[in-house]
Amino acid sequence: MNITKIELLNFRNYKKKIFDNFSNLNIIIGNNGIGKTSIIEAIYIGSLAKSFKTNNEWSIIKKDESFFKIKIFCYDYGIKKNLELLYDKSGTKTKINSYPQKRLSEFISQYRIIILSPDELKLIRSTPSVRRNYLNIELSQLDKQYLKNLNNYNNLIKNKNEYLKRINTNMSSDIEYLNILDEKIIEEGIKIYNFRKSYINKINCYINDIYKKYEKKGKIKLQYISDFENNNKENLLKIIKKNRTKEIKIGIATFGIHRDDITFLYNNYDSREYCSQGIQKLIILAMKLSEIKIFINDYDIKPILLLDDLFSELDEKNKNNIFKSLNNEIQIFITTTDLKNINKNMLNKAKIYNLDEIGR
Repeated sequence: MNITKIELLNFRNYKKKIFDNFSNLNIIIGNNGIGKTSIIEAIYIGSLAKSFKTNNEWSIIKKDESFFKIKIFCYDYGIKKNLELLYDKSGTKTKINSYPQKRLSEFISQYRIIILSPDELKLIRSTPSVRRNYLNIELSQLDKQYLKNLNNYNNLIKNKNEYLKRINTNMSSDIEYLNILDEKIIEEGIKIYNFRKSYINKINCYINDIYKKYEKKGKIKLQYISDFENNNKENLLKIIKKNRTKEIKIGIATFGIHRDDITFLYNNYDSREYCSQGIQKLIILAMKLSEIKIFINDYDIKPILLLDDLFSELDEKNKNNIFKSLNNEIQIFITTTDLKNINKNMLNKAKIYNLDEIGR
């Protein structure tokens, strides 16, 4: 999959802008605040129909305008695709090759992306919900069945929470309905658990060897923490029923895969507590490079790699190690404030967009 052209309308600080003639390796250079990350964000939204910068789509719309529109032109195994996403007060509307899509899920992942930015490097120190969201994004790109299971599960949890509150306020006392919900929650939860467990196992096949290219000391591993670790339906039903009194009292489902988490282990210790920020950055870098291998080797998918202002975060040695690790088969977009951050051999291969010269 390769993107050939991007059209932006009322997107961030861009009133109307076209970027085209992209190559396999693209470097976007410019001063801070000129709109480098906005191009990366547009590519991200074109794949996942949401931003990695904000949950408030209105903040993306250019000031004094009422909508934004992104058009992505790409080739998938020689087949041309035109993707369009428009956001206004009525919500998100999408098209593929000029045909409106009834469901957002039909639009998502027409091309797949892996992003590495300073925000991603904070993943270790963030909350469990952020790490679950990371898993959900990656797995939804690899298998649409995962997204269906996840949506089903989230709807079941929402229904259960609403019903728990009704019981707690004596509006209902039908425990049998809770039994039905819990059984369905466990059935969907087991499917999601298996997806997540398999994916983390795949990362662990690669991450330590990749990490060693950047830092010789330390052994890296991801640990998956889940209520569903005892992956047996009967046992899970017993546990969930034991929690019922507590759940009714507080009106919230406290047991399930919606509480899952990941621990990034360094020599079997939690890297959040025992590692410097520099080591944590290298762990996330190794994880993201592991994802590329998983997409290509395990799923035969060539993702588009987005590197947003990454090189300002790394020393010269590790910058060069990244260049050596990058897969020439995939399309890459890099943002930077200074071409001195980029290896000369890569500069010779790259299409360079200087936003200070192009303007908005």
